[in-house]
Amino acid sequence: MQKPLIWILPVLILPLTACLSTLMGTKDTHSRSYRIPEPGDGWVPIDPGDADRAFRNSRDQAILNVTSVCGETTYKPLEQLSTDILRQLPEHEVVEPPQATVVNGHPALITEARGQVDGKPLNVRVAVVRTPNCLFDFILAGSQLDRSSRIAFEQSLQGFRERSAR
Repeated sequence: MQKPLIWILPVLILPLTACLSTLMGTKDTHSRSYRIPEPGDGWVPIDPGDADRAFRNSRDQAILNVTSVCGETTYKPLEQLSTDILRQLPEHEVVEPPQATVVNGHPALITEARGQVDGKPLNVRVAVVRTPNCLFDFILAGSQLDRSSRIAFEQSLQGFRERSAR
């Protein structure tokens, strides 16, 4: 019965990632000068759509993707950017207060929410990272986020590196 949810995850996540550039007012360029570690065993690269990179976890079918937006952007607070992204998740509720953190020396905000898509539950973790020239969003989404998905999300954040030029 989970197969219908598998196809809905990319349908929901891809608009979430595209949302960041749209909300910034212009469709800016993607960064070509950052890296994140591969998520590890059980993760398969999938079509990222408007995102930079996307992977699916074969264990829990969760999707992890990363999107960058660079250029002449307006600087909204990280809280507002996270809220704007999560607004795309129908009937969502934030599970715990957003957590301000630092990712490779850059300010970031991690938010976890739950929502419904076609009557099915969807859990989402969003991290928005601001660097001097770009914004990056990391999105993990699935009906159930097992330990391997949560670890991959954290490792992607902790392994994030950006060179100074785009």
